[in-house]
Amino acid sequence: QYGFGYSLDAPQNNYLVDALDAVLAGRQPKIAATSAPGCELFYDRDVEPPKKVAVTYHNRVSRIIQANCIECHRDGGIAPIALETYEDVKDYAAMIRNVINRKIMPPWFAAPLSEHDASSEAGAHWANDRSLSAADKADLFAWTKAGAPEGDAKEAPLKRTFPNGWLIGEPDVVFEFPRPVKVKATGTMPYKNVIVETNLSEDKWVQAIEVRPGVPGVVHHVLVFATSGRTRGRGEDSDGRSGYWGVYVPGNSKLVYPDGYAKLLPKGAKLRFQVHYTPNGTATEDSTRIGLIFAKKPPKHEVRVTGVVNTRIKIPAYAANHREEATLELPFDVQVLGFLPHMHLRAKAARYEVLTKDGSQMLLDIPRYDFNWQLLYRLAEPLPLKQGDTIRFTAWYDNSANNPANPDPTKTVRWGLQTY
Repeated sequence: QYGFGYSLDAPQNNYLVDALDAVLAGRQPKIAATSAPGCELFYDRDVEPPKKVAVTYHNRVSRIIQANCIECHRDGGIAPIALETYEDVKDYAAMIRNVINRKIMPPWFAAPLSEHDASSEAGAHWANDRSLSAADKADLFAWTKAGAPEGDAKEAPLKRTFPNGWLIGEPDVVFEFPRPVKVKATGTMPYKNVIVETNLSEDKWVQAIEVRPGVPGVVHHVLVFATSGRTRGRGEDSDGRSGYWGVYVPGNSKLVYPDGYAKLLPKGAKLRFQVHYTPNGTATEDSTRIGLIFAKKPPKHEVRVTGVVNTRIKIPAYAANHREEATLELPFDVQVLGFLPHMHLRAKAARYEVLTKDGSQMLLDIPRYDFNWQLLYRLAEPLPLKQGDTIRFTAWYDNSANNPANPDPTKTVRWGLQTY
């Protein structure tokens, strides 16, 4: 009754072909069922008869989408679909319900600290918490069940805008590659390092930074280092172990600091862009940009980034729950603003703790790490730590055949830049 198309390099479709062969031969298929890789459809017959409901798109759902989705799901955003209008959201209502149920969207992997400390208030710890509240989920599910009613457009919020596509607002200055980088169609590319002159005539304090790839589909991540004669030794390493000045990673392209905090961009600084390109089947050229907003006055605190790194990791072949850790003893008093855990394809879970003379405290717990997202977890309030306190980062890896992202469970895995 139905026609279908398939690609032999898609596992689900191989299962489908095997199943059809089995049925035609009068045999029981080896795999009885498999999930569809495409989008769920929104069938009118699946919803309740229309009725007057309190939750509509304009009075509630549009606000949830704006707060949690629109940064990526918009025209020019990194997501594959836009969710900017009622028609957009209604078309994907069933898929939205599905990915929320499966905790795939919105991407957020921090466990509530209340799981570790009964006095902590879940959701109040992070400034950029993308997780949906129970009320948001209930309203979204009620809206889809009622048939996705549009409601009164007069109740809609003001449309969220992005000046010229910039999440941080219109930058004070934009720096771009002097010439595009050629990205081949297939294979692996070594990390590219591109130097951009700023020609600044004076020191600048920067309060907001955004990195925008020219072709997001082939850019996995970008680290930006600010270098000059006066900053030799800071951020000069080739792999980011001592930190970064700007960053673009899946799930985060901007750094915005509160009043009184800023990064220094020295007079005459050069920006070194380290770019990890991932060819996607089509040869192209990329010219990445960085936009900056300057602080209105010199800050009280200079923002720096440093790594908590273990370059001696050794993940045995077939190990399903291998643990590694790294520590950093603080050389002076600091205020911690956030964390950006970064691991590769065998990554399974991670956590940050601080060890003090009085014991230990959980700072960030990620029980399910997803390499597809490199999220920056920004604290709602700066965390003061003392000289001599130690930050400990612990990582767990799954190098077994049960890890679907694992390219080769037979290999012992060591530290390195490329994901394999």
